Amino acid sequence: MRSVLPSLLFTLTLLSGCASLVSEPETSPAEEARPTVSEKPLRPFPEDTFFDLLVAEVALRYHDLDTALDNYSYQADKTSDRGVISTTARLAQYLNRDQVAQKYAQQWLQFEPESAEAHYILASSLSRSQRPLDAFPHMTKVMELGGESNFAALAATVLSRSEAEQNTFLQQLNAQLDRYPGENSLKIAKALMLQYQQQETAALALIQQVLIDEPDNPHALLIETRTLAQLGQDDEALTRLRYAVDQNPNHKRLRHDLARRLVKSDLFQAKAQYELLVRQNPDDSDLLLELMLINRELSNTDEAAQQLESLSDTPAHSSRAHYVLGRLAEEDRNWPEAIAHYEQAVTNPEFSPASQRLASISLSIDGAEKTLERLQNLRLRMPEHSSLIYLLEAEILRKETQYQRGYDLLSSALVNTPDDEQLRYARSLFSEKLGNLDGVETDLRHIIARDPENATALNALGYSLATLSSRLDEAETLVKRALLIEPEDAAIIDSYGWILFLKGNIDGAVKVLEKAYSKSQDHEIAAHYGEALWNSGDEQRAKTVWKAGLKDTPNSPIIFDTLRRLKLLND
Repeated sequence: MRSVLPSLLFTLTLLSGCASLVSEPETSPAEEARPTVSEKPLRPFPEDTFFDLLVAEVALRYHDLDTALDNYSYQADKTSDRGVISTTARLAQYLNRDQVAQKYAQQWLQFEPESAEAHYILASSLSRSQRPLDAFPHMTKVMELGGESNFAALAATVLSRSEAEQNTFLQQLNAQLDRYPGENSLKIAKALMLQYQQQETAALALIQQVLIDEPDNPHALLIETRTLAQLGQDDEALTRLRYAVDQNPNHKRLRHDLARRLVKSDLFQAKAQYELLVRQNPDDSDLLLELMLINRELSNTDEAAQQLESLSDTPAHSSRAHYVLGRLAEEDRNWPEAIAHYEQAVTNPEFSPASQRLASISLSIDGAEKTLERLQNLRLRMPEHSSLIYLLEAEILRKETQYQRGYDLLSSALVNTPDDEQLRYARSLFSEKLGNLDGVETDLRHIIARDPENATALNALGYSLATLSSRLDEAETLVKRALLIEPEDAAIIDSYGWILFLKGNIDGAVKVLEKAYSKSQDHEIAAHYGEALWNSGDEQRAKTVWKAGLKDTPNSPIIFDTLRRLKLLND
């Protein structure tokens, strides 16, 4: 069994967006969205309103959910009817149309402030909108009203937020646990946070309290099995996962966890789980892609080919499949096959990494000119990705030191997209290599005019003025502006230190460049820091810094230029 397969399946999970711990109830859209008898309109509707609602109802029956939502939301605004508003909120919640769900859940709460369902929809949609702290009081209200709360969904969201936000959320969670020590939803949320923070023992102890009360709780079982795996207790994690799936046979995430864990130990059992997952979730292309990879690993070529054909029904699914197959071909060192697959990964998010891999492989086996020809053909075939492809072409020309050709290429690219900041910035680098200060200024000032807080452009312009002219005061002002925006950026600190050096402030330069070097041992920073040290009289330390820079970048042009200027190449 090829050891790369588990990592590829993990890569696929990242590409598709990591699923949160918790899931919404797996009900039919029509069942979840259609008004119940108790939600009949509160007053008769005029004929046009009745017709729109009838269209929405028919759209629900035929699973045309976008049409249904459009009609319901229009009539909710028009009639302000509580029944229509609540149905609109439910349907928007199901479709993950979070702004719409928030709007109508809030309107619903104006009619029914104590509606646990309305609070739940509002909390869930706020959480999906990356507002877990705003969602918290509404989920608390769900709990207090006796509804089925889901604090773990909020915890899963807050774990991608800042540390300060996580701490605030945890404080609120602990406060509620003090008030409601037996509430399992709160315990599950806290256990999830503990697991994420690698406090596995505490997480396991807390989640096992939940499992004493609710031995089949799928969310608690997910946390338990993942925590066991983090602790290295793989056999126990697998045993508990099998139990969890037996008790919750239709729970997608539990079975998916089991399937992925089996990939590491038994591909045949993994295949059986994936086949069941695909039958249970026929619209999930990622599951089909993972099953295709397993069949390919097991040399079930006919099955794998059929699944790839099914994935080719839409460009997005096909693109993802070809990207992963390109990675597999690379592992097999089958370069032509890898390139062929990468050329068919034509949609985002796969296009960017696929095109970069394509360029890298082609450059290695075919050389620069063949790769440039291939990228040009790709650009003509896919003009929607032309900006990225131009940048890949320019990078090859930069490495080949074909600076004028790179400048000309980017100039032609900017004819159609004059405000593209990445193309402008790239062209400024070629201008710098050509000694064309006017060109550097034109492009970087264009960027700064549109984005005055662009620290990268401010620093680049300041550094260029310092190295290509005598306008050191202006250069220092620009770099100081960049430092105010990004005070810990090593490259900007380096620019400031180098300007101080050029202005003759050797002691100040050494101090600033030492800070830059402590943050990054990049060879350019090493060149500057070493020269400042040399001029301060600390020649031994300077040599040590240069040697370290050359160890990491043996052909560093800037370090060798420095050594030549100081006549130290034979030292």
